[in-house]
This record gives sequence, C-alpha cells and structure tokens, in this order.
Amino acid sequence: MNRIYATAAIFAITCLLAASVPTPSNASSNLDYMLTIAENAQKYCKSEIEARDTVEPKMKELYLQSISEIDKLESAIDANDVKSARDHFVSAMQKMRQITLMVNQLEVVEAERALSITKNPVLDRFEFNIQKLKSISIKLGANIDFQEIDELMSLAKQIHSTGDVTKTNQIIENIAKKGTAIHETLKTINEEKKIIRAKALAEKYSERINVLILQAKQLGLEDSVSKLEQSKSILISANSTSQIRQNIKIVIVLSDSIQKSKAEAMDDIQRAEIQLSKQQQALMQLTQLEKKASSLAAYSEGNNVAIYYLDRIQSLIESTKLQLEDGSNDVNPKIKQIEKFLFKVERLLQNVT
Repeated sequence: MNRIYATAAIFAITCLLAASVPTPSNASSNLDYMLTIAENAQKYCKSEIEARDTVEPKMKELYLQSISEIDKLESAIDANDVKSARDHFVSAMQKMRQITLMVNQLEVVEAERALSITKNPVLDRFEFNIQKLKSISIKLGANIDFQEIDELMSLAKQIHSTGDVTKTNQIIENIAKKGTAIHETLKTINEEKKIIRAKALAEKYSERINVLILQAKQLGLEDSVSKLEQSKSILISANSTSQIRQNIKIVIVLSDSIQKSKAEAMDDIQRAEIQLSKQQQALMQLTQLEKKASSLAAYSEGNNVAIYYLDRIQSLIESTKLQLEDGSNDVNPKIKQIEKFLFKVERLLQNVT
C-alpha cells in the first residue's frame, strides 16, 4: 500500500467514524466492521515498524497503545458497548495515524540524506573531465590506459555512498593526480604530433622555397634570395611549431613580393615589345618615305623649290631615325610632316610637267 495513501486513508476513516458511528439502538451490526478496519490499520503499522532497522521509542509506545485500544475495542464489541467501542476505535486509529505520519517524516529525512550522499559535485566534475580526456586520447590515437582512474572513480563513489567523507577526499586527491598525469601525457603527445605535422609542412615549403629562390635570382632580387635561403635553413632544422609557423609566414610574404615583382617584370617586357613593334613600324614607314623621296629627286633637277623640300625631307628622315634609336616613340608628328613635304614636291613636279 502506498504510504501517503495509507496515511490519508487512516486519517479519513478516523474522522468519518468519529462523527458517524451509529447510536446503540442500531449499531450492533457495524461493530465488527470497526474492528476489521482497526486490525488492518494495525497490520499496516506493524509492517512499517518491522521494516525499519531502528524504531523511535515514541513510535513503539504509540504502537503498543494502539494494540491496547484494539483489545479494548474487541472487548467492548463483545459486551455490545457501542459508545466504548467507538471511543476505543477512534483512539486506536488516532495513534496509528501518528505512527504513519512519523514513518513518512522519517522516510523524507532518509531520502534527503541519501540524495546528499549520492550527489557529489566534485566527483561529477572529475567524471566529466575524465570523459573529456578519453575523447582527446581517442582523437590523438594516444592509446592511454584509463583502467586505474576508472577503478578509483568507482571506489570513490562507493566510499562516498557510505558517508565516509575523509576517505572519499583521499581517493579524490589520488584521482586528481592521475588525471593531471594523463593530461600532461596527452599534452606532450599533442605537441609531438603538432611538430610532426609542422615538419611535414616545412618540408613541403622547402620545395616551394627552391622555386622562389630561382625566380628571385632571375628577377635580381638578391635581398629576397638571402631571406629565402635563411628561412629554408631554419625550417629544415626547426624543432618547434612556433619557429616553423614564423618562417612559413616569412616565405608567404616573400612569395607575394616575388610574384608582384614578376608581374611587374612581365608588364615591362610587354611594354618593351609594344614599343619595339611601334619602332619597327615607324622604321618601315621611314624606309618607304625615303624611297619615295629618292624617286622624286630624279625628276627635281632645275626645280629649286622641290630640291629645297627634298633636302628638308631627308633631314627629317635622319633626325627621326635618331629619335627612334633613343627609344622615343613619339615620331608621328615628324612622319606626318615628311608626308606633307612629299605631297608638296609631287605637286611641284606635276605642275612643271
């Protein structure tokens, strides 16, 4: 029977019967029913008391008094004394109600005590941290043996459940030492793996550095060549991730600088090619104009004005050639002027003809 329900039932029956037990004229048939109720309540109280390791003296006293009242109830029923039967019944039920209330109160206290013993924030935190260490160990492939610390955790929980705080704290201190040792081991393994990965990256960058050194030499970037060779030397002999990271950053910066210089050099080459192309075109134009001037000179004898312009044309052609040799591309104005003079010579010679 549920204890709370039983307590409520005993209380309710006590109150109801206290108010509604029939008068002597018509109650004889109900007296046996009162005895049955009282005996059932007494059995329940007896089972609760016997189930406990220790029983308070007050509870024992109430139980013995309730038995006495039930005996008197039975005697009153045999004597058909309804009033006495009712009084003994109510008294017995009230005492048994007190017993059930005391039992319930004790169980609440014991439950709270058990909960406080079961709960230990320090052990909970340690258990959580151990799980984290196990996850890290798996991630690193460290193959750490957690059997000893797991056994200590189980022992600590077991001792804690008995309420032995001193021994529990001693075991917790041992767990803390084991946990710290495992953490340091995992930290060392992690650093070693970091160095392995960093060295692999350094080796990869060493190959890249060789290409960058060649490019820097081709571009005449001697300062970059020196820095790259120094970084390569450090990367090869580096034994810490910080050294490797720092020098890889230097290589990346130098790589960007070299690529920028390379792009600028390519632009210069393209501009030079364009300039050369324009010079070649201008020389071809001058050659054609020079041939045309020579052809017209054959018909200019006696035409002083034509000869004057032809001399000017020859002078302009020579000066334009010199200008092209100096690297200037701005020769179009002179070429146009030569063409203009040749046109005048043609007109002059045509008029004479």
